[in-house]
Amino acid sequence: MVNKVTPDTMLSASRLPSVMGLSRYNTPNDELEYSMRALRGEEREDIGNESMDWGNQLEPLILKETAKRLLLTDLVVDHDKANFHDSLPLCCSLDGSAEGRGQVIVTDPDQGIYVIGQDSITLDGMGVLEAKLTAMEPEDVPPLWRGPIQLQAQMDIVKVKWGAIATLYKGTQLRIFLFAPHQPTLDRIAEVATDFQARLTTWQETGEINYYPPQDGEQWPAHRGAYPVEEEQAITLDGKAEELAKLIVSANAALKEAEKIKAESESELKKLIGTATLATAGRFQIKWPSRSYKAQPEKIVPAKEAYTIRQSGLTIKELA
Repeated sequence: MVNKVTPDTMLSASRLPSVMGLSRYNTPNDELEYSMRALRGEEREDIGNESMDWGNQLEPLILKETAKRLLLTDLVVDHDKANFHDSLPLCCSLDGSAEGRGQVIVTDPDQGIYVIGQDSITLDGMGVLEAKLTAMEPEDVPPLWRGPIQLQAQMDIVKVKWGAIATLYKGTQLRIFLFAPHQPTLDRIAEVATDFQARLTTWQETGEINYYPPQDGEQWPAHRGAYPVEEEQAITLDGKAEELAKLIVSANAALKEAEKIKAESESELKKLIGTATLATAGRFQIKWPSRSYKAQPEKIVPAKEAYTIRQSGLTIKELA
């Protein structure tokens, strides 16, 4: 395990899911601005947290156990240099690599081994290993944003025939997902990487920023320009806009009623559960867990400059 070695000034495999609109944490425009800040020479923001720290500490153990279960040799867990694609503006770092000896692997749930997209896979020559740690429940197929897209890019960059995502769930269950290169995914990765670099190049050469279309619910700061804040401007829209507004008002009313039913039902259920943490009701299992927090020292929030952003949602009021 080593610190981040890929440059922030270009797209890397780990950032691909965000640029493809698959991430739960960052949008394509977040990643575009991230690389722009790096190209301006600004310092990287510290995004570390306890979960990431545990992932870094457990990474070598996860990879060693993976190599053991897959009967791999020549395990390397300290790759300290970035790898660059030979024809695309794309790079990656590796958590680990190991050598296969031609062994044919099939899905074996008892060993936590899952071959994805085919019945079996031959571990021939070097393969790339990606370690993940999550508090989610174990899955038979990992979501695209937690490894598969990243792994496809890594395999393409270092030119190998197989790769593995080793995910430790809840600190207690290891599952190993094996993949071969998937050409349609690689074609899409090539399109995304080329487009991302083109946006950066346009900005460097002209100063103009070609933002991605906003995603649903994405906050849109005024500096992005496509949806500027016009405090004093009021306009009249056509009948199509009225129909859209009517649909939103109806949906909001239905959501409000559904939330009311949910809140009342949860309140009654909690009374029935009492001090228990687990209950069974017919075909339903109901959990009411607790969460403990460590004491935290007082923190002083650093000052921030004033700024304006678009709200993520619309406020609609039906006129009389």
